[in-house]
Amino acid sequence: LVGGESRCDGRVEIFQGGTWGRVLDDQWDLEEASVVCRQLQCGEAEAAYNPPKPQRGTGPVGLRGVRCAGHEARLTLCNTSLPESALVAG
Repeated sequence: LVGGESRCDGRVEIFQGGTWGRVLDDQWDLEEASVVCRQLQCGEAEAAYNPPKPQRGTGPVGLRGVRCAGHEARLTLCNTSLPESALVAG
């Protein structure tokens, strides 16, 4: 989590392929936030933020279109859409 007020607050990023990438999702909600909080051992999610596009940061995209049921142990276990660049790089 980046840019928050604590290690359990902020914008979600994921490390894969040796680089950090943003997690972009127009439908981000408490199910996805709960999985991230559990994975980072931060307790229960209190809120899920969906900032407007200009505030979503810049740089590579690590995951897009994340859909969690809320019980997954890690964000990568949820249904996701990888960015096209990740598919080409493989």
